[in-house]
Amino acid sequence: MEHSFFRELLHYNQPKDSSLRWIGAGLCMLSVLFTGYFSHQLAIASFGSLGIFTFLYSRPLPIKQSMLRLSTIGSFLLLSNFLGMLSTHLHWTAPLVVALVGFIGRLFFRLYGIAKPGAFFVVMVTAMGASTSIPLQKIPVMSLYFLIGVAFSLFFAAVLSLFDQRKPESSNLLSLTQRINNDPAVIIDSLFYAAVLFLAVYLSFGLQLKNPYWMVVSCAAILQGDNLRAMLHRNIQRIFGSIIGLMIAALLLTLHLSVLQTLVVITLLFMTVEFFIPRNYALAQFFTTPMALMLSMLVRHQYLYTLIQYRFLGIVLGGMLGLGAAWIMTTGLIFYNQKFSLDENFDNETE
Repeated sequence: MEHSFFRELLHYNQPKDSSLRWIGAGLCMLSVLFTGYFSHQLAIASFGSLGIFTFLYSRPLPIKQSMLRLSTIGSFLLLSNFLGMLSTHLHWTAPLVVALVGFIGRLFFRLYGIAKPGAFFVVMVTAMGASTSIPLQKIPVMSLYFLIGVAFSLFFAAVLSLFDQRKPESSNLLSLTQRINNDPAVIIDSLFYAAVLFLAVYLSFGLQLKNPYWMVVSCAAILQGDNLRAMLHRNIQRIFGSIIGLMIAALLLTLHLSVLQTLVVITLLFMTVEFFIPRNYALAQFFTTPMALMLSMLVRHQYLYTLIQYRFLGIVLGGMLGLGAAWIMTTGLIFYNQKFSLDENFDNETE
């Protein structure tokens, strides 16, 4: 089993995805970063880069259906980030806001079969909003910058769909009640997800981490796994990949790149991440970490080594919290209610 487990960690998948995905992601990132650069408003680059996560939910669908899907998700992301920013003015509400958004997001994405990244980006933009210190009167402006990223996502998704040769996916037209009846475990799964996120936000603020959202994001990333084995894979891969990524970040951030050079490097890193995510999660983390750190320094100009310290600490703590909480719930459900048939153990892996 041990040999098989570690071999799975290093396995390089060969997904049947389209190169349009990571090319489109790069175009979205480059567009929003350059909009901020040429308008001399790097805040557009920072907040707009969150809006382009909308593009990552694009699928081979008829154009009208695809635009409706992405518009709905983009609006959800926008509202989530807005609520996160509002919560900073009443700090005690931050854990509640992230947990509530996480619950609704987990419920919505699972019921409507929106595959990975699922609710992950929704939680991420909410946690990032809850970690900012933006005056109340400037929050609508930051949301407008976020909306620019959503607009670029819709535009490039529409354009690239004209070149997508993949067969459109079929949609399942079921009512909300039917969807819940087909997946009755979705309620308790979403409640658990929200409870763990609440604890992650509470601890990250209580520990006074420099960028508290990193712990929350890491926890949410681990909970993306389909079962305990997959979560353990993700935790090990995330920690190992982040260590290498921090080394790459330290090198890049000491090169004293100009702002324009930094924007180009961020775009290339983003495209590389999107290429490797479905192939090997650890490899993707090599490039996720320097990209995240460079985006953080773009506007905040934080001290490099402080960023590296807290990034690694947040990843480790968030990963351990997510894995530990998932183990507790899975073990408890199996012990008290065998009819759930979760099949969660280290000897089996869902396909």
